[in-house]
Amino acid sequence: MIRNHSANLELLTQAQVGNEDQFMALFNCYSSLVKRLWQKFYIADLEFEDWEQEAQLVLLKVIYSYSGEDINQFSGFYKQSLINRLLDLYRARQADKRIPVDQLDSLGESDSETMLGGKVLLEDIVYCHKSIKEIARISSSFERDVLALTVTGKSVEYVCRKLQCSKRQVQSALSRTRTKLIKILAGE
Repeated sequence: MIRNHSANLELLTQAQVGNEDQFMALFNCYSSLVKRLWQKFYIADLEFEDWEQEAQLVLLKVIYSYSGEDINQFSGFYKQSLINRLLDLYRARQADKRIPVDQLDSLGESDSETMLGGKVLLEDIVYCHKSIKEIARISSSFERDVLALTVTGKSVEYVCRKLQCSKRQVQSALSRTRTKLIKILAGE
């Protein structure tokens, strides 16, 4: 990512005054971060080229709102802004999947087959069970406890109280199990 602090600070300064070439050079310094976040926070139907454009827009906003002199602080600010943008994109896609409140009461028992596409393949059920067993096997006891409470609908705050730990520990455990599950589902 960022190696030469003074050169990259100069890139930042030049990009702030509107130098397009320096902006692209600065963006290229963060290309591995952009790709890594795109892979980590997988969002369906978000092509990498689209994500690169989003990341450039985020960089543009960050450049104009950053007023410090430390390239490391800038890097952290940019990374967090990218994560926030990914979460916004995820929420927007999830919002499209929600059923309007006025239509909720019209769903009945027979609608469950329609919602599932009419067919549930035995292979899919077996694969899900195997994936659950594998995530339980490779997770630590703390991660299993956090996951067990979370999947039953318990809030992060409840999990913290129940397991007597911090919110950050719970969030980290969830992040680790999410990463492990993605690897399992990807067949890695």
